[in-house]
Amino acid sequence: MLSRFDGREWHRLERSSMGPAGLLRADLRTRGQPLRYEMTLEPSRLPLLPLLEATPALAEHAPRIEGWRVFQRADLEWLTDRPVTDRLRFEVQAWPHHEHGPQQAALGLQDHLSLPPGYNPRTLEWAAALRRQPRYAQAGAAELTDAVLRHIRTGGFTYTLAPGLYGDEEGRHAIDEFWLDRQLGFCEHFATAFVVVMRALDVPARVVTGYQGADPLPQDGYLVVRQSHAHAWAEVWQAGRGWVRVDPTAAVAPDRVVRSQSLRPPPGLVAGALAGMSPVLMEQWRATYERINNRWNQWVLNYSRTQQFDLLKSLGFDTPRWEDLALLMVGLGSGAALLGAAWALWDRQRRDPWERLQADMRQRLAALGIAAGPFEAPRTLAARVRARLGARGEPVAAQLDALDALRYGRNAVQRPDRGWQRAFARAAAAARRPG
Repeated sequence: MLSRFDGREWHRLERSSMGPAGLLRADLRTRGQPLRYEMTLEPSRLPLLPLLEATPALAEHAPRIEGWRVFQRADLEWLTDRPVTDRLRFEVQAWPHHEHGPQQAALGLQDHLSLPPGYNPRTLEWAAALRRQPRYAQAGAAELTDAVLRHIRTGGFTYTLAPGLYGDEEGRHAIDEFWLDRQLGFCEHFATAFVVVMRALDVPARVVTGYQGADPLPQDGYLVVRQSHAHAWAEVWQAGRGWVRVDPTAAVAPDRVVRSQSLRPPPGLVAGALAGMSPVLMEQWRATYERINNRWNQWVLNYSRTQQFDLLKSLGFDTPRWEDLALLMVGLGSGAALLGAAWALWDRQRRDPWERLQADMRQRLAALGIAAGPFEAPRTLAARVRARLGARGEPVAAQLDALDALRYGRNAVQRPDRGWQRAFARAAAAARRPG
């Protein structure tokens, strides 16, 4: 919840300008049954949990994350005791049907009417002119909200992710330019301008940021919420109800809100080329990655102590201990090492037989002082043996000529003859004995 506006940026309201008596309580009122769900939160480097609305600040409902302290602000936002730099996985529950905030006028609502002096005078005058109309002179928050949304819907506004910069170098009058001149923007522009206009109409309002929607198809049974689903909307205060959600973006871009179809910036060169070649294939690859990533998160990165001991029980350990878990890990490690050795042996055996034969041949020639390159033909090596060893090397050279015929001759064979390898070994051994 963002309630303090300095003319350029929105901030949390850390303390009330009305003093301690001005602090508003959450006053959450739930209806119906809760929605229980499991969340995997990627590192955000922010000390907050983007939970579904609304989760009461009660021990039985709050998220429980081992090693973390979580707490709730008066505006229902859940925070952590430090920035989230690790992937977190936890279970929590929420009440989608709820109301919150004071139902009657309270001193702290004045903080949600404050506007910085000297900023956006034309927008403030637009709101004053609306209020001067007879039909709106005594209108309440609900009727004024409908009037402002109607202006957004029919006033020529356009939803775009590339509206350009607004305001001067100091950021002044940016809302004037958006609301009355260019009328181009995305959710943050619409939410900010809407809240400023509502405050100018003497209706308490604030900006809310979070996520809206998810990918249309679940992956591995989970909904995927991305940064592209980040969204900003507003809350206005209505007597008898408290804070009421209003999404001004829906007035100009209903697909963005109703169907969760967010605009995306142009893709990069590689992603654009792949998507242009086969959008369906890109979506399939993306879905496959999401499934694999979720399984990895579940069974590797978040393999808890409870899951570890449950595994031991399923393997026959009645009362599993840490020593049992250590022995199991040693056994698994040893088994993995044996499998690796077996694979290496099998991989060695499945090498090309000609390659294995030539390696053996080069090794035996090296023992005779004959250098043999990996790509030299047997006939070339035979000539080198005759030149170096003379008559003593003739049996070796004859075997090399025979190998050349086996490998490259008219009647070449696909696999080497083991009889040749034995004959070559005997010839090489004889050549090593002094004459």
